[in-house]
Formats: sequence, structure tokens, C-alpha cells
Amino acid sequence: MYPRFSTPADLCYSIDELKFTLNLPHRALLLTDCEHPTPELITFCEKLTGVIAVAFLTEEPLEAPLKGFPPNQPNLISAIETWLEEI
Repeated sequence: MYPRFSTPADLCYSIDELKFTLNLPHRALLLTDCEHPTPELITFCEKLTGVIAVAFLTEEPLEAPLKGFPPNQPNLISAIETWLEEI
């Protein structure tokens, strides 16, 4: 069973629990199948960025601290690995 979240605060709390339980030094969320993120999703993810790094596979331009990777980028895996190393 996966927990259900109704607010960014609920998700942030669970992410923090995972960090301490699993001793994770860094946390990242990569959203796929999200070619055109809605304004609501972007606002939600912006609220998470204090706790977790967030990136999308999308052609849409995103403002920092969110990160976007074009899904058809030739060096996609390398770009994502570089992003993960930077956080």
C-alpha cells in the first residue's frame, strides 16, 4: 500500500520520513509522462522543492528550482545523471 497525499506538506513529511528511515542523503523526483505539466502541478511541485529536487520530462520551459528535460534529448540519461550529481 502506498500512502495517499492530499497536500504538499503531507508528501514532504513522508519524504522526510524516508530520508531518515533509509538514510538517504539526497532525494529527487522525476515526473515522466508529463509533456505539458499543468499550472496546478507546477505549483504543487514548487512547494516540494525545499525538501526534494523535482524534474520533469517535458518540452515545456520551467523556472528554477524545477528542472525540465526534453524527452527526446539524445543524451537524456547523461543529463539526468548530471542533475542528480548536482543535488
